[in-house]
Amino acid sequence: METKNNKNKGKGIFLFLSILSLLVLILLVISLWYLISPRLDSFHPYITIGLKLILGLSIIVVTGGLFLIVLSALTEKDFLFPHGEKQITIKVLFPINLFLGRLFGWSKDQIRESFVAVNNSLFKATRKRINPDSILILLSHCLQNYDCPQKITADYHNCRMCGKCQISQIIELRDIYSIKLAIATGGTLARKVVVEKKPTVIVAVACERDLTSGIQDVYPVPVYGILNQRPYGPCMNTRVDIGRIEKALNIILNGRA
Repeated sequence: METKNNKNKGKGIFLFLSILSLLVLILLVISLWYLISPRLDSFHPYITIGLKLILGLSIIVVTGGLFLIVLSALTEKDFLFPHGEKQITIKVLFPINLFLGRLFGWSKDQIRESFVAVNNSLFKATRKRINPDSILILLSHCLQNYDCPQKITADYHNCRMCGKCQISQIIELRDIYSIKLAIATGGTLARKVVVEKKPTVIVAVACERDLTSGIQDVYPVPVYGILNQRPYGPCMNTRVDIGRIEKALNIILNGRA
């Protein structure tokens, strides 16, 4: 069984980089202000005051959002408000996280994996606010057997349920829970599926890159991300822990992490 310390360790990379990114962002803002404030004073004092208020408010919003994210991610209790602190903070800090992470020797995939872990903790923290009316399991097409001739991205019912890959198991899971299922070839098709099916919550299985971009792209729809397993390398005969999909469904339907 995964311990609380191990779970927090997985989230630690992204949370650490987010705090560091925020400090870097604040230092950049202060440095920029130091450079431009004398010139602004020469125009009109109200311009200086107005910009100070805007910059100060922006820093407060991002800092407050990050504080709530860290607190909620570590405790898996809901300290987030319904409005957009989470999205604003992630959008602002994520690119800086990737840059700083490389300086510390972490790969993009390591940072993205940690991001998914943080996202899932926030998902659990806010599970009581999740609407389970329309659940979508969204899969990457690489779960399908590479040699299979059936085109299941257009319609998963084309699957012959031969058992050579895990698609048949997930279809059976879909039937048990009576939920929606879709298989996408990439981010563009995945976004199209979300627009068409209008889910209230998504359980997504993909690689680090696709999960990270997808979670941000479909906001405010909550996403529980599950990383695929790649015994044969990326994009070919990937696998997934079916138990983790069922665990995500249990969180959504029963409100238990």
